[in-house]
Amino acid sequence: MVTAPPTARRGHVYVIPCSGKKLDHAAPARELYVGSYFLSCWRAAAVLAGDDGLVLVLSARHGLVTLDEVLEPYDTRFGERDAVSDRLLTAQARKLGIEHAREVTVLAGAAYVQAAHKVWPHAKAPLAGLGIGKQLQRLNEMSGQAEMDELTAKHGPAIEKPKPPAAQPIEAVAEHGPLYDVPDDYSQRERTFTITVAGTERHDGEKPYTYVVSECSTKKAWAKVLAWVMVDQETVDAHVVAGESFEGEPEPGCGYFWTDLRSEFTRREALNDLADQATEAADAFHSATASMVRDGDVLPGQQTAYDTALGDAAYDAWPLVLELAANDGRD
Repeated sequence: MVTAPPTARRGHVYVIPCSGKKLDHAAPARELYVGSYFLSCWRAAAVLAGDDGLVLVLSARHGLVTLDEVLEPYDTRFGERDAVSDRLLTAQARKLGIEHAREVTVLAGAAYVQAAHKVWPHAKAPLAGLGIGKQLQRLNEMSGQAEMDELTAKHGPAIEKPKPPAAQPIEAVAEHGPLYDVPDDYSQRERTFTITVAGTERHDGEKPYTYVVSECSTKKAWAKVLAWVMVDQETVDAHVVAGESFEGEPEPGCGYFWTDLRSEFTRREALNDLADQATEAADAFHSATASMVRDGDVLPGQQTAYDTALGDAAYDAWPLVLELAANDGRD
């Protein structure tokens, strides 16, 4: 994989997004961005690029940068006044020798695809239109397929691609016992679980999806992943493939692809904590100002005290706003 700026090149170019989560000091792009989505895109791009491709970060502030380029932390999104311009992106591509690259793939969301298309209208966008869960699944599938193709190229066609685990219809599973007959293994310590779920894709002959989560029991892990799949696919037609579900992570080289949901659920738990803190702050403010208000109006002579209480509440709430922004899910 190429990381240094070339003078001119014809290889495949992979563009990945920057991240809202960053270090608080200057660092190379590969280290500055610490968002989980960025890391997933980078891992997939690195595998796909191999030794000949070029991986670039599309920064909302700085434009097209290499992984080795040192950047100061910033807070800019596409559409804001200090966001990179289309003209600068084109100039950067020209300087990198990739303005007329024939093969460009953007592993990022809609805003980044739109910006990249200003330079390369023909750029591929395999993640476009997908929810975050399916984007992560797609990234895993693409990188896994690239690794398998590389092994086949090195060792010949004798290397067989692993067959996906079979997903049986719900009725067939239920014939052999309770559909959700799972161990009662609850403990206060969270552990890692690998859960494979067959959804509606099985009706089209596709393999089931595999996920990794952290939970305190097998039951909770099954329920968490089933809920994720049902919401993500907007269906209740899904069941756990028990034979492909177990405690722990999949072994390296297991032969199938999986999506790590642990960071996403950690983000959601943080949002729940923030909601609790915001509720407590609101209750405290209403309690402190209850005697100053009647029928929604501030009583005469109480405006100064009310404004002071409101200012204090706003000051206390600002850290919650910052934390909320950091956990909005848009890396």
